[in-house]
Amino acid sequence: MGGCPDADEEETEMKLAIRSVFAAALCVLLCAVVYAAPTDSDIYYSGPLDSVTGQPLTSSATETARVWLADGMYYDFDRHAYAYPVGDGLYEVYASVADGMIVTESVSISAADAVALTVYRDGEALENADLSELNQIGDYVISVKNGDRTENLFGFRIIGQETNLSGGYSMPNGFYILDATCGEAEAFYERSYIAMQEEGVYHIEYICPANELRYTLETTVDRTPPQITLEGRRDDAGRFHSAVDVRGLQPGDAVSMAYNDAQAAFPANGHLDESGIYTLWVTDSAGNTAMEQFAIMVYFDLNSLIFFALICASLAGVLGYMLYKRKKLKVM
Repeated sequence: MGGCPDADEEETEMKLAIRSVFAAALCVLLCAVVYAAPTDSDIYYSGPLDSVTGQPLTSSATETARVWLADGMYYDFDRHAYAYPVGDGLYEVYASVADGMIVTESVSISAADAVALTVYRDGEALENADLSELNQIGDYVISVKNGDRTENLFGFRIIGQETNLSGGYSMPNGFYILDATCGEAEAFYERSYIAMQEEGVYHIEYICPANELRYTLETTVDRTPPQITLEGRRDDAGRFHSAVDVRGLQPGDAVSMAYNDAQAAFPANGHLDESGIYTLWVTDSAGNTAMEQFAIMVYFDLNSLIFFALICASLAGVLGYMLYKRKKLKVM
């Protein structure tokens, strides 16, 4: 015979239903948290968040025309370049590098004709510089004329495949190191700085989370000056009494020479045979320089001795002929 459900059974079924709803809600919440968590590429992101989704505004950077970075700079995806607004935002200077980058390849810069732009390399203004391909090694600063004043806009450094780089590499603002090695070993680095004190081949990978672009710097750090030697007959005072041969030069070495305090061309064979005072500067491909200063005194080599012997023989011949003629005159 049928009857009404027991009150305890109804209460149990209600509790089970409530638990099921609570579990489902908790599952949805956990999924939302996981979905909203930053990816590996933006773990250091500290920029603005979308007010609706809570996602970083740059999480879909490649779908937008530009993404703002530090210090008023932004990345333009259409131009594939970093943009630096000037003239109260009326114009931009575009560059293939971010402010503070160290690179081994050439750098390109472009700007509107209305922008009065000056390029400095190692503190010296460059005249008629090819902005589409700046490739000389050095520290660069880009400045612009803003009204009645000149201000530095951004800077970067170009190094070679071999370098005597000092001071390490501080990442541009908003960039972070992912991995770094020196030779076969892992190099010690902080999130945004690597010292690069040891000599060796460095391979550094880093990222700009805001635009999701990754970069690689690979260079050999070499701080050993060129090892050159001077071969010749040298006295205790360091003076040479013979010709001097410069040994130990390597491919890529640049040699400049002063002879008796005047600039002179260094011979390709490295053989110096004129008496005088010499100063040599040898710079290797990494930028290390060695200097040698020495003197070659007046000396007689084989050719000089032969020439001297010929002179003496000629004089003896002339003297003998004169004595012969004089003697012959007396007989007569």
